[in-house]
Amino acid sequence: MTVIYFVRHAEPDYSNHNDVERPLTEKGLSDRRLDSVWIEDIESFFVRQWGDFSYKLNDGEALGEVQQRNIVAPQRVLERYSGQNIVIGTHGTELSTIINYYDSGFGYEQFCEIKGLMPWIVRMEFNGTELFGIQKYNLFE
Repeated sequence: MTVIYFVRHAEPDYSNHNDVERPLTEKGLSDRRLDSVWIEDIESFFVRQWGDFSYKLNDGEALGEVQQRNIVAPQRVLERYSGQNIVIGTHGTELSTIINYYDSGFGYEQFCEIKGLMPWIVRMEFNGTELFGIQKYNLFE
């Protein structure tokens, strides 16, 4: 049995000393690139993306692209570190697409439920490369 712990995080702006309200730095914001312009109706954008994993704006990424890029790490971990416990740090959208890869029932509604949870830990157990179990932990409940 291989266990991967995914820890959702973001790069904070440490000039704000309030852990709950701390914004991201410029780098943290650019790492979550949706497009090169401001998206006024972000919720409609998220609904459309989660409904169509190939949907993207001109300078952004589709969720399918995010998923394919980010599923590589856990697959390598499963190949190289079979039978071990591993921790992977990640961002919320990336983690959501990884969960969706193994559990297609994780979609827009579940994504909305975790949007404000940082840190958020997901424990996935694998038998070989097959998902055996998944547990989600909100540290602030």
